[in-house]
Amino acid sequence: MLDHLHRLARSVEENWCAAWASLGAVAMTPRTVVERGPEYLRVYTPGEPDTLLNMVMRYAAPGPVRAVDIERVLQPYRRHHLPTQWWLMLGMEPPGLRERLAAAGMQSWGGAAAMAREMADGAAPISLPPLEGDVTLGRLASRDDTAAALGIICDVFSVSEHAMARWTTRNPAFALYLARLGGQPVAALGILRHEDVAGVYHVATLPWARRRGLAGHLLTHALRDAQAAGCLTATLTATPEARSLYERLGFRAVGVMEQWMPGSRLMWALCPDA
Repeated sequence: MLDHLHRLARSVEENWCAAWASLGAVAMTPRTVVERGPEYLRVYTPGEPDTLLNMVMRYAAPGPVRAVDIERVLQPYRRHHLPTQWWLMLGMEPPGLRERLAAAGMQSWGGAAAMAREMADGAAPISLPPLEGDVTLGRLASRDDTAAALGIICDVFSVSEHAMARWTTRNPAFALYLARLGGQPVAALGILRHEDVAGVYHVATLPWARRRGLAGHLLTHALRDAQAAGCLTATLTATPEARSLYERLGFRAVGVMEQWMPGSRLMWALCPDA
């Protein structure tokens, strides 16, 4: 049982790595640099001081992590004056990583539930109450759909369209889905298929359209497409507010993804002109 949960947690983490690494293929200037090795995934975008475009994912080490190891990872961010975030699967990190991050000036911002749902034949089907009203669900089909999906995601998560476009509408690795209610765009999400895992990202519903089941039905629609394409597992990370929705859709918590951000002193050292 523990081995199975460990495998699912790694599936969440690996899909996250694939999502961050996909930024390197986005044809936008400046280009995002992706450096992926056996120890960590490092992503940075010179000239773009937005943590959506600058991050480190996990860290592997044969022994306790040293201060020099952390400084080696942070070096490009210092050189290019970029803030960064660092994500790790809590409890699966090497000894000393969290302590060394804290000593370097990073601060834990808490975590998000890492969740997974198996979609192989025999998995429990998703059952949802029927939608009410004039609702349409589907992949983006027009330029208007593209602009609407990007606008919804940015409005809900309070992020810039310029940065989020690299994650969504300008990123060939993502399949985007949109829900309309009475003809108005109201919900959106993205799916990234990596190997046989479908990662779910950017699930967003405009405030006035919530509690109608739109996000659940849109996600179910997207997962059926992913299953038809050969995906056997779906993964996502959830805030406490959204976790109950995903549990109703058959997801279960398999770990915690912990986010670390620069404290004020390190932020000033990384971005002295900010």
